[in-house]
Amino acid sequence: MLHVYSEGKPNPLQDANLCSRVFFWWLNPLFKIGHKRRLEEDDMYTVLPEDRSKHLGEELQGCWDKEVLRAKTDARKPSLTKAIIKCYWRSYLVLGIVTFIEEVIKIIQPIFLGKIIDYFEKYDPTDSAALYETYGYAFVLTACTLILAILHHLYFYHVQCAGMRLRVAMCHMIYRKALRLSNVAMGKTTTGQIVNLLSNDVNKFDQVTIFLHFLWAGPLQAIAVTGLLWMEIGISCLAGMAVLVILLPLQSCFGKLFSYFRSKTATFTDIRIRTMNEVITGIRIIKMYAWEKSFAELITSFRRKEIAKILRSSYLRGMNLASFFIASKIIVFVTFTTYVLLGNVITASRVFVAMTLYGAVRVTVTLFFPSAIERVSEAVVSIRRIQNFLLLDEISQHDPQLPLNDGKMIVHVEDFSAFWDKSSLLSAVLGELPPSQGLVTVHGKIAYVSQQPWVFSGTVRSNILFGKKYEKERYEKVIKACALRKDLQLLENGDLTVIGDRGTTLSGGQKARVNLARAVYQDADIYLLDDPLSAVDAEVSRHLFELCICQTLHEKITILVTHQLQYLKAASQILIVKDGEMVQKGTYTEFLKSGVDFGSLLKKENEETEQSPVPGTPTLRNRTFSESSVWSQQSSRLSLKDGTPEGQDTENAQVTLSEESRSEGNIGLKAYKNYFTAGAHWLIIIFLILLNIIAQVAYVLQDWWLSYWANEQSALNVTVNGKENVTEKLDLNWYLGIYSGLTVATVLFGIVRALLVFYVLVNSSQTLHNRMFESILKAPVLFFDRNPIGRILNRFSKDIGHMDDLLPLTFLDFIQSFLQVIGVMGVAVAVIPWISLPLILLIIVFFVLRRYFLETSRDVKRLESTTRSPVFSHLSSSLQGLWTIRAYKAEERFQELFDAHQDLHSEAWFLFLTTSRWFAVRLDAICAIFVTVIAFGSLILAETLDAGQVGLALSYALTLMGMFQWCVRQSAEVENMMISVERVIEYTDLEKEAPWEYQKRPPPSWPHEGVIVFDNVNFTYSLDGPLVLKHLTALIKSGEKVGIVGRTGAGKSSLISALFRLSEPEGKIWIDKILTTEVGLHDLRKKMSIIPQEPVLFTGTMRKNLDPFNEHTDEELWDALKEVQLKEAVEDLPGKMDTELAEAGSNFSVGQRQLVCLARAILRKNRILIIDEATANVDLRTDELIQKKIREKFAHCTVLTIAHRLNTIIDSDKIMVLDSGRLKEYDEPYVLLQNRDSLFYKMVQQLGKAEAAALTETAKQVYFKRNYPAITHNGHVVMNVSNGQPSALTIFETAL
Repeated sequence: MLHVYSEGKPNPLQDANLCSRVFFWWLNPLFKIGHKRRLEEDDMYTVLPEDRSKHLGEELQGCWDKEVLRAKTDARKPSLTKAIIKCYWRSYLVLGIVTFIEEVIKIIQPIFLGKIIDYFEKYDPTDSAALYETYGYAFVLTACTLILAILHHLYFYHVQCAGMRLRVAMCHMIYRKALRLSNVAMGKTTTGQIVNLLSNDVNKFDQVTIFLHFLWAGPLQAIAVTGLLWMEIGISCLAGMAVLVILLPLQSCFGKLFSYFRSKTATFTDIRIRTMNEVITGIRIIKMYAWEKSFAELITSFRRKEIAKILRSSYLRGMNLASFFIASKIIVFVTFTTYVLLGNVITASRVFVAMTLYGAVRVTVTLFFPSAIERVSEAVVSIRRIQNFLLLDEISQHDPQLPLNDGKMIVHVEDFSAFWDKSSLLSAVLGELPPSQGLVTVHGKIAYVSQQPWVFSGTVRSNILFGKKYEKERYEKVIKACALRKDLQLLENGDLTVIGDRGTTLSGGQKARVNLARAVYQDADIYLLDDPLSAVDAEVSRHLFELCICQTLHEKITILVTHQLQYLKAASQILIVKDGEMVQKGTYTEFLKSGVDFGSLLKKENEETEQSPVPGTPTLRNRTFSESSVWSQQSSRLSLKDGTPEGQDTENAQVTLSEESRSEGNIGLKAYKNYFTAGAHWLIIIFLILLNIIAQVAYVLQDWWLSYWANEQSALNVTVNGKENVTEKLDLNWYLGIYSGLTVATVLFGIVRALLVFYVLVNSSQTLHNRMFESILKAPVLFFDRNPIGRILNRFSKDIGHMDDLLPLTFLDFIQSFLQVIGVMGVAVAVIPWISLPLILLIIVFFVLRRYFLETSRDVKRLESTTRSPVFSHLSSSLQGLWTIRAYKAEERFQELFDAHQDLHSEAWFLFLTTSRWFAVRLDAICAIFVTVIAFGSLILAETLDAGQVGLALSYALTLMGMFQWCVRQSAEVENMMISVERVIEYTDLEKEAPWEYQKRPPPSWPHEGVIVFDNVNFTYSLDGPLVLKHLTALIKSGEKVGIVGRTGAGKSSLISALFRLSEPEGKIWIDKILTTEVGLHDLRKKMSIIPQEPVLFTGTMRKNLDPFNEHTDEELWDALKEVQLKEAVEDLPGKMDTELAEAGSNFSVGQRQLVCLARAILRKNRILIIDEATANVDLRTDELIQKKIREKFAHCTVLTIAHRLNTIIDSDKIMVLDSGRLKEYDEPYVLLQNRDSLFYKMVQQLGKAEAAALTETAKQVYFKRNYPAITHNGHVVMNVSNGQPSALTIFETAL
C-alpha cells in the first residue's frame, strides 16, 4: 500500500519567533524556491502535530461520543453543534477578543483624523504647541493603521486555521462512519451523498469561522458609531443610519431573488450538461448517423434559455455590487443635506470624520454581518445533514468470525431467511446482512470476492497484497493461479503499475482476476466467491476454475456463486436458489438421479457462458434453470466480457491520452482581446471604457465638492481680534444643487456601468460557448479518443460555468476597486504634488512583490487542488469496496490512509492560507506607509493647504487599507478565471474533419446497387498511429451478405470506420462507382445504415430518437416500431411516442434499445446496412427477432455483419476473415471450412465438437441450396420451407 505519509520538511512555524510569526517571515525560504522552479509536493511543510487529521478527528469524535451518551441518558436527540462547541469554544473565544480590539481601532481612527483636520481649520502658524500636538495625533493615526494591518491578518489566519481544523475533524468522522455503515443505512444514503458531505457541506466550516464573530461585533460597532456621530453632528446622523438600515433588507431581497434565479438557471445548466455528456459519449453514433445538426439545435435551445436566466441574475448582481459602491455616497449625501437644511454650518472636520465613520460601519454592517448570518444558516443546515449521517445504523460490532477452537472450519447457516437473492447469502456469511430470523455461525477467517470487481488506486501489487507482507514465492503462485502473469507482462511497469481511480488502467476481466488474486493471497479459511467468472472469457474462466478454485483452494471451504453450469460436476454440494428461496440442495450425482435435466444444460455450456438473460426482460423459453441460474446473480452490468470493448479496437485504444495542457505563466493580452470582442462590437467596448472613467470621475467629484464647500464656508468665518464674526451663509441652493446633481450622476453612472459590463461579458460567454460547441461537433473521432469525456465536459461545465457566473462578477469588482485605487492616488497627488515621488517608489515595490508572490501562489493553488482529489477518490473507492474492506478487516488501515490523504491536503491548504497572508501583510504595509507619508507630508506643508484638501486626501488614503488588498486579490482571481477563457478559446479552433457537404452532391438515388469496392485501403486512426488496416482489397457485390470475423483487434471495427470515414483512409473505396472521398460526410453517412454494437438512445422523446429531423410520418414510425415488436411497449408509455425517455434510455432494456437501433435502420431504407454485432447480453428472443428482421427487410440490400458468434453469419454469402489488419480469407463459408488450414476452420473447431459439426452442416446446406438448388430435395437435406432456411439453423438460434 502506498504510504502517503513520509517525514517531509519540518514545519518552520514551530520554531519561529514572535516577529517572524507576525510578519510571516518563516515563509521566505518557500518563496525563494517558488521563484527558482515549480513547487512540487515534496516542497510542502509537514502538518503541525496539532493539525493532524487523526488527532483532530479523535478529539471531536470523543466529544461526539460523550454527547451521544449524554443524549441517551436525557432521552433526547444528540446534537452535533453541542459537541463542536464543547470541543472548540476555548480557542475560538480568544479570537473574539482580537476582533473586539480591531473594531475598536477602526472607530478610534476617524476621531484622530478629525483632530488633524481641526488643526488646519484653525490654522495658526505661530502656535507651535498645537503643531506638536497634531504631530502626536498623526503618529497615533499611522500607528493605528499599522496595528490594524498586522492584527487583521493574524486574526484571519487563525480563524481560517480554526475552520480548517473543524473541517478536517469532520471529514475524519464522516469517513470513519462510512466504513461502519450497516447495509440498511447504506440503503438510506448514496455514495454521491457521502461524497457531497465531504466536498460541499464540510467546506461551510471554512467559511463560517471567518464571519462568526461579526454576529456580535457588527451590532456593537453600529451602536458605537451612532453615538460618536451624534456627538459630532447631532440628530442628522440618524438620517444616514436610516439609509443604512433601509439598504440592508434591500440587499437581502436582492439576494433572495438572485438565489431564485440561480436555482432556475441550475436546472437548465444540468439539462444542457447532461445532453452534452450524451453527445460526447455517443459521438461515434451521432457521426455515423449524421445527426449533428439535430443535436446542435437541441443544445442551442437549452443554452438560450439558460443565458436568458443568467442575464437576469447577472443584472441583479450588478445592481448589488453597484449599490455597495454607491451606498456610502447616498448615506453622506442624506446626512449632510439634512445637516445643512437644519440650519447648521458645514465644516471640513465634521464632513470627513462622518465619512470615515460611516465607511467603517458600512463594511461591517452591509458586508460582514449579512455574510455571517448567511454562513451561519448554511452551516446549521450542513451540521444537521452531517449529524443525521453520523446517527445512521452501524454494522454490529460482534464479529461473526469466531476463533478456530477445534481446528475445523465451518460455515453453518440455519433457518436463515432474508428477503434477497444469492448474494445475500454471502453477505449473511460476511455478517453484512443481519438475518431476519435463524442464525449464521462462521468459524475461520473469511476472504471475499465481490461480484463487481473492486480495486483502489495504488499499484497492482498493493491491490493483491492488501496489507499483507510480500512473499515472492507465494505471490508468484497466486499470480499464476489467477492467470495474471501474461497481463502483468503487458503492463509497462509489471505489477508496480499504478492503477488509476476505479481501476482505469485495467480491463474488466483483469480487475476480476486481481480481485481473486487478492483473496487467494490472504490465505484465509473460508472463501466466498461472488460470480468471479462472469467477467472473463471462457478460456480464462476454465483456467481460473481448474487451477485456482479447484487446486489452490482445494483444502479451503469455498462457496462459489456462478451462472456457469459446466463447473457443477466439481462441486461437492449444490444449492439452487430461485427468487430468494432454496429450491434444491444436494450433490451433482444426486441431482442427476433425481432427474433434474442437467444434460440439456451442459450440452449447451458454450452458449450458456455467452449470455445470461437481462434482468427485466421476460424470458419465455422453457429452460430448466437459467431463470434461477445456479446460485448466481444476474449481472446487471451490460457487457463484462474481457478485453477492450470492440467498439474501439485494441489498436486504437493505444491512442494515448494526451496530458491536459495546463498553461503556465501569465495570460496573454490576446485572450482578453478575444474575450471582449466575442461579447460586443469594439465601438461598444470603447464606450464601456469611457463610461467607467466618467463614473469614477463623478465619484471623486462628489466628495471634492463637499470639501470645496467646507473650505468656502470656513473662509467666510473670518475671525476679527479673536471675536468671531456672525457667520455669513453661503448660497445654499447653488452648493446643494450641484452636490445633488453630482450624487445623482454617481448613482446613475455606477448602475449603468455595472449592467453594461455584465451584458458584454455574459454575451461573450454565450458566443464562445457556441463557437466551442460547433468546433467540437466538427472534430474528428480521434479527438474524442484522445481526450477523456471528463476533460471535454469540464470545458462545458466548469469553464463555461465560470464564464457565466463568476468571471463577470469578479471582473466588475476588479474594475470598480481598481478605479477606486487610482482615484485615491489621483486625489493625493492633486493635493500634495510632491507625493508622487514616494508613490512611484511604492508602486514599483508593489509590482515586484506581486510578481514574486504569484510565482509561488499559482503552484500552491495547483497543489491544493491536486491534493484534494485523492481525498474524495479514496472515499468513493472505499465505499465501493466496503464489503471487501470489512471482510479483510482492513478498516484501520484505510482510516490511516484517509488521514494521510487529509494531511497531505492540509499541508497544501496551510500553505495556501499562509502564503496569501504573507502577501496581504506586505500589501497593507505599503498602504500604511502611504497613509504615513500623507499625514506627515501635509503637516510639513501646512501653510499651503486647506482643511478640506487634507481631509479629502487623508480620508481617501484610509479607505485604501482594505480596498487595495481587495483590488489585488480580485486581479489575481480574474487571471485565474481567464484560464477558463483560454481553455475555451483553445477548443474553438480544433482540427476539423472533412466538410459535411460539398457543392457537388451525389444523385439522390445513389447508391441504388450497393456495390462496395475496397482498393488497396490502408487505415490508421491518427497520423502517427499504427496502420489498423493494411492493403485491403475486396469486392462486395450488390445485395451480398458478408460476415466479417477475426479476433479482438483484427481490424473489424476499423473496416467500418474506414467506410464511414471516421478518419480519412488511404487508398480508394468506391460505392456504386462514386469515390467515398469525393462526397460530403453527411451525404456519405446518411446513405449507409448502421446497427451499432452498443445500442445508444438519447434523452428526449422516442420520436426524436427514431427520426430527429422529422422526415417521416407518424404512420411510418409506428410501422417501423411494429416491425421490431416495440409497438406495444411504446403504446404503454404515458405519452406514447412523445414520452421523454430517462437518461440514455435507461428505462428500456438493452434488447429493446437494440431493437430501436434496428427500427432506425428500417426507417432509413438504405441499400447498405452494417451490423456491428452486440456483445451485450441481448436475450435470445431479441437476438432471433433481429436476425429474422434483417433477413426479411434487408433481403435486397448489401449487408456487412461483424460477428462475435459464428452461428449468426454461417449462412452468409461470403465470409471475410481479418487478422491484424490484413484480409486473410474471403470466400463462401462452406468452401473455407473444407480447407483444414484456414483460420475460419480453426475458429469453428474452437467452439467444441457438437457446435462445430452443426455449423458445418448449416454451411453445407446453405452452400448447396445456393449453388445446386436441384439436389436439395433428395431427403438428405430437409428444408424447412416455411421460412426458406435450413431447419438446423433455427434450432441453433433457439439454443443459443
